Amino acid sequence: MDEPEGGASVVVRARESRAQGEGKQEDDRLAATEKRSVDTDHHADEVWVLGVQRRLYQWSTANPDEAWRDMWGWFTDQRVLRHSWRRVASNQGRRSAGVDGMTVDRIRKRIGEQRFLDELQIELRSGAYRPSPSRRKLIPKPGKPGQFRPLGIPTVKDRVVQGAIKTLLEPIFEAQFRHVSYGFRPGRSTHGALEYLRRALLPQKRGKDGRRGGLPYTWVIEGDIKGCFDNINHHHLMNRLRHRIADRRMMGLIGLFLKAGVLSENQFLRTESGTPQGGIISPLLANIALGVIEERYERWVEHRTKTQARRQCDGRMAARRARGRDRAAGRCVFLPVRYADDFVVLVSGTEHDALAEKEAMAENLRRSTGLELSPEKTKVTAVTEGFEFLGFHVAMRWDKRYGYGPRVEIPKAKAANLRHEVKTRTKRNTVLGTLGQKLQEINLILRGWATYYRYCARAGRVFTSIDWYVTDRLWRWMRKKRPKAKARDILKARCPSSRRSTRRLWREGAIEQYLLGWTPVRRYRLAWMRTPDFALSSGEPDA
Repeated sequence: MDEPEGGASVVVRARESRAQGEGKQEDDRLAATEKRSVDTDHHADEVWVLGVQRRLYQWSTANPDEAWRDMWGWFTDQRVLRHSWRRVASNQGRRSAGVDGMTVDRIRKRIGEQRFLDELQIELRSGAYRPSPSRRKLIPKPGKPGQFRPLGIPTVKDRVVQGAIKTLLEPIFEAQFRHVSYGFRPGRSTHGALEYLRRALLPQKRGKDGRRGGLPYTWVIEGDIKGCFDNINHHHLMNRLRHRIADRRMMGLIGLFLKAGVLSENQFLRTESGTPQGGIISPLLANIALGVIEERYERWVEHRTKTQARRQCDGRMAARRARGRDRAAGRCVFLPVRYADDFVVLVSGTEHDALAEKEAMAENLRRSTGLELSPEKTKVTAVTEGFEFLGFHVAMRWDKRYGYGPRVEIPKAKAANLRHEVKTRTKRNTVLGTLGQKLQEINLILRGWATYYRYCARAGRVFTSIDWYVTDRLWRWMRKKRPKAKARDILKARCPSSRRSTRRLWREGAIEQYLLGWTPVRRYRLAWMRTPDFALSSGEPDA
């Protein structure tokens, strides 16, 4: 055996061996280097794509009446395709297959990510790419037995291409969307739409007694579009796209997606209207088409074509002043608030004005987009009676101290539906599982419900009543599960909470009952809405 030199290596049985632990350290270093390389490439792609988006956003803001002529090179760039692939691969729908039966995991195992993207890039640049029909799946509508909502599932390849289209189109149109539109836009949510609506309904003037008495809006038009995503006119949508996109290859590809069709029960159905349901670009295209609603009320929303050189304020402030002048002069004022295809129009005028505007708006929507309002569900309601919007109840309440004030409340029907859901999951035919499994099942529902309604007025009272009901249902469920056990033995499952030791609740191991009453209840603030990353740049375009 040779003598080791410096402990670097020894010869054992005519074979060279590393010192103890050195091989593992080398492997760890190689793995760490490879991981850093992947992370660095990923970061470089994200920075480059963000730079392109910032350039498009800045250009769109500075040139609202022009169309971008060439984006095909960006669209077919590997960095954009990789960016879109990562978003598709990290989405929950990665396990859903289209008509080709391929999921994200199958592509990784059979083809490989890089080869898949290389072949897709070649198809796009050669003009050989054609979208596949979407696989239609019927989703039951919650609370409506026997009714289904059609959902299209595109192939993974089509999802990656649609994601790349959205990456480039979103900054251009995001710079043009009005601030009263909240649906499917980055950084915006239903809570932002409801808070803007609440602030719009808040009376600004006070009487001699210090109370708010005069209502800024007295009527509301509750808009309901029949089959919005299925009935958007392709011709009108493409015309609106051409105002901002002049790249013929990009427009041709969007047109192919609109006409790709769906496959339902092995039967091919043509799509002569509507946007690809379930597609990544479908919400963006719907927002582009439905922008005609805000454009109709430009005078009271945001001045763009009505700008004047002498004005020192921006379009939103000019519209706000126009609302004040018209209201003071006794003229009718209309203010829309839209979340995708759900919208309301606040009316400062008489009921006759609101009914006339409802008919005029329906005609304008039919002529501009091919969509129709549902005559049964589109109605005119007095603000003092309250109305439903996005699953919330908005009403004007009188307080003897402050006068009228708008409130966003939890509808009684929604609380009743939640109780019914809990009752269904704690019936006698559900006693086979353990308490921990039942708690996990119910907690998932309660946590999502509390997160959605935590910004409502007096939500704490509703949460507390539901907690009492859930506790009682779990007690009844345990009695059915253990019919021969004594009550004191069953009550041993009620243990001190890990969050508050003074409160006893149903618990098994580390899994305990989720209490809605512990959810912080507060008013949502518009300042919480996040500005998109591509809109944060304040300097020159960096791409």
